[in-house]
Amino acid sequence: MKKLVVPGWIKTYFTFFLVNWLLFGVFRVLFLGVYHAALPAHPWKELWTTFYIGAKFDFRLAAFLCAPLGIYLTVCAFWKGARYIHKGMAALYGVLEALVLLVYFVDFGHYAYISMRVNSSILKYVENPLISLQMAWETYPVVWGTLALVLCGCAGYFLVFRLLQKAFKQEEKYKWKGKLAWFFAGFAITAALGFGQISQYPLRWSNAYHSTNQFICNLTLNPILNIFDTARFVKADSFDEKNTRAYYKDVAAYLQVQNPDAQTLSFMREIKDQPAEKQHDYNVVVIFMESLAWNKTSFTNPDLNPTPFVKELADKSILFTHFFSPTSATARAVFATVTNIPDVSSFKTSSRNPLIVDQHVIINALKDYEKYYFIGGSANWGNIRGVLEHNIADIHMYEEGKFQNEHRNDVWGISDLDLFREANRVLTQEQQESAKPFFAFIQTAGYHRPYTIPDDNAGFETIDIGEDLAKQRSFVSVKEYNSLRFSDHALREFFKLAEKSPYYKNTIFFIFGDHGLSAPKSENMPRGTVEHNLINHQIPLIITGGPIKEPRVIDKTASQIDILPIAMGLLGRGYKTRALGRDVLTTNADAEPGALIYGWAHAPYVIGFVQGEYYYHSRGDQEGLYKYGAENFNEDLSAKEPERFEHMKKMAHGLYEASRYSYYHNQKKNMEEKN
Repeated sequence: MKKLVVPGWIKTYFTFFLVNWLLFGVFRVLFLGVYHAALPAHPWKELWTTFYIGAKFDFRLAAFLCAPLGIYLTVCAFWKGARYIHKGMAALYGVLEALVLLVYFVDFGHYAYISMRVNSSILKYVENPLISLQMAWETYPVVWGTLALVLCGCAGYFLVFRLLQKAFKQEEKYKWKGKLAWFFAGFAITAALGFGQISQYPLRWSNAYHSTNQFICNLTLNPILNIFDTARFVKADSFDEKNTRAYYKDVAAYLQVQNPDAQTLSFMREIKDQPAEKQHDYNVVVIFMESLAWNKTSFTNPDLNPTPFVKELADKSILFTHFFSPTSATARAVFATVTNIPDVSSFKTSSRNPLIVDQHVIINALKDYEKYYFIGGSANWGNIRGVLEHNIADIHMYEEGKFQNEHRNDVWGISDLDLFREANRVLTQEQQESAKPFFAFIQTAGYHRPYTIPDDNAGFETIDIGEDLAKQRSFVSVKEYNSLRFSDHALREFFKLAEKSPYYKNTIFFIFGDHGLSAPKSENMPRGTVEHNLINHQIPLIITGGPIKEPRVIDKTASQIDILPIAMGLLGRGYKTRALGRDVLTTNADAEPGALIYGWAHAPYVIGFVQGEYYYHSRGDQEGLYKYGAENFNEDLSAKEPERFEHMKKMAHGLYEASRYSYYHNQKKNMEEKN
């Protein structure tokens, strides 16, 4: 058997790779040593996770940094003439290593200054370079730092030059095919380390936010990667303090802010505990039903009956008939529901923005509750992991790789049916082993292209209604129609299991769509709802379970941002909030509710506000007031009803500006400030 001999140029590449990886690890240890006072009590378990995930981030940075060297070594392996520029490549890496050290220097100073790892906002200091340089000169040891950078650059030069000299010192035994094989092996290892984890999704910045402790998360981050991760968001989505202040009075009145202050722009409200006899320890299960749009359901398609169980539940529960998602994307729905702030990001989604990952979540007031999140795929999707794990204390995440019975159905993970089975199994076990109540989120994804019906489907049978009828009734195909039917079927199976479980009689379930779905024909809907694209936003909300004794139909307008405040109201529990959600069911029953609408898919963006039968709509310079359910749905009523028009205009733009402002002023640490 021939002995495997690793080529010198491959050894050189991975030696330099590992040297950089170890260097980044040393910087992480130094960061911990300098700022360890911010550690939480008993940090060892979290520190282990931090250094494990941090090491993977460092592998990724090492992969990016070493890529030019890898390309150069490969060229040199095939073409000896390229080896005469070793000094040039070494000089390049002398500069690169000095720049890496510079970023780490800036990062240490940046954290010492504002307790935040360096991100792309550091580039704002370039706008006033003289002032920034003077501040740095007067604050930091610039001379010693510059000397260290020079020494680091020289060390990088000599290290790379020495490695390059050794790389081709011995004659290569491999011909071009062998060299090509080694190149692809090295490339595959580097790509795997850069990908960061064995999962459908790569390692993402949200993996760093595995803890509710800000320092632990900061320690996990890699500062250089953090600059790149945040670069897209600095200018794309910020807030306008002037506009927020212009609408503050109206928004504060709408939210019933107890101590309004236009100077501090405080939206703080403190909701008091209900009297002891009205407080409850109900379990709560919040179910995001993928694309459960109002125009797709049995409420508007009674003859096709695509969601018979949802309709059956609604008939014996609390049903909101004028319920809306602020925007039309799943990650935006998760952000809005969990934080109670509409996701009005114009770039990507708010869950993908590292700059606003830190948010106060009101269910943390339920300190005596266990918290759960169930998703059939990966929580790295949409970077929702950061929003959940960082902001909800001690949340138990159940995702791909963590289920007892895991049979992958398609790109979205396990089927909705299997997800519900797993959720019921875990919650039943929780009820048996713990005296604590629980608050659980379940996020389905099966009603989504490619509309896969699993083989294990609990007796589900498809129905052929014909493609023409499907398209007339809001569906794109018969396959989509049956996919929604299976989603409803899976929900029925979940309730069959839940009703046999000990937790059911003490559990409130919130069932709603993550967003609506447009469909050009939608003959089953009022034409105005289609033309004004409100079918992209209108969804049902059903509140059901053992504690819900009397069925009710509620026609008040409400939104996803109101779900958690409603839940807290039903529990009779108090909390503090600066977000924009309200309990429209109980404590704010007398307030006139409404729903912000934000259409992000096309520019200029739609900013609207629904209240009852009226819809204020603006897009660029065009705006109007409409009765979206009327026959004359296109008639602009702004001149006929000027007061309503002005009120709804203020609410639309005011809530939009307040949402953008709240991203940066709803942090957990700010909630203890006096207002």
